[in-house]
Amino acid sequence: MDILSDDKDSATKAQVYLNKMKSGTHGVISSVIFAELVFHIKRKRGKEKAEEVLMYIASLPNLTIVPVTAEIAKLAGMLRARYQRKIAKKLTYFDCIHIATAITNNCDLFVTGDKGFREIKEVKVEIY
Repeated sequence: MDILSDDKDSATKAQVYLNKMKSGTHGVISSVIFAELVFHIKRKRGKEKAEEVLMYIASLPNLTIVPVTAEIAKLAGMLRARYQRKIAKKLTYFDCIHIATAITNNCDLFVTGDKGFREIKEVKVEIY
């Protein structure tokens, strides 16, 4: 999401992580990212650009796109309930699905540009 941001600093920092996907680092991402991307890109840049970005992400060689399973959905709900009104960030269901995806896939690191994820304890969070 940050790569498509109008914030050049965030976009540049996020690009570093995407480049790692091209050079051998393995990443995992929830399939819900496509819903978020389509909405934001289509609104700002049109349908063709949205399709182009989705194809690019799907083509990254070291990125596994994980569907939302019942296990991930349940964990996401538990995370949202656990953190509701306990941290500064108001976690959305999508936020919680991303976190739950990282946890269920035993990710070493959850990488984000969103400083609101600092207080998440279930997975190591790196904020760029």
